[in-house]
Amino acid sequence: MYRPPADYDSIKKVIIQIYLDYDISGFPLDEKAVCKTLGVSLIPYSEYFPEDALLFKKKSKYGFYVKGTRENPPTIYYNDKFDSEGAKRLTIFHELKHYIFNEDSEDEEKDDYADFFGRYFLCPIPYLIVKNIDTVNDVISNFGLSQTAAKNAVSNVTNRKIRYGKRIFDYEVPLLEHLDKDAFEIFLRNNFQKHEDAIIENSSK
Repeated sequence: MYRPPADYDSIKKVIIQIYLDYDISGFPLDEKAVCKTLGVSLIPYSEYFPEDALLFKKKSKYGFYVKGTRENPPTIYYNDKFDSEGAKRLTIFHELKHYIFNEDSEDEEKDDYADFFGRYFLCPIPYLIVKNIDTVNDVISNFGLSQTAAKNAVSNVTNRKIRYGKRIFDYEVPLLEHLDKDAFEIFLRNNFQKHEDAIIENSSK
């Protein structure tokens, strides 16, 4: 299904602001620490009796998000017995998108966006460009993504370079300076004669 590029831009800007507001850095991200920082309870299926965990799996074999109430904080339940660690991590950040945007986690129309949110949060594309990370194995080892998500991230990097080269979008600059200012400055010096030539305003997925 076609998704307007502006929608992805809006999601990326929200993620970047979260990184900056909550001083998030260091890869691979610690999903438990991020959830705690954002005020979200994170509960594995295995915390419950087997019959309850089975009901959770029937609801979703990966995980789901429940909005907070007066009695309980917003909560992400996830299947911690799923084989792929990367898939577990992506599930958690997928569900975080529903929390951040105050969405119903059962709204299937939002799932593509939530998958993108999870991948970009775990593995920001401009950071890959600055650090010259462009193979599936390097993405997996540095960011803890599943193989499928890592392939998708590498594809995003490739497509972006085809369209924009190694230029950086203006709204990404604060994120890159926050994550690794020295590496960002070296990247600019090595790739562009003038820094302003490296920064462009428009963007797309």
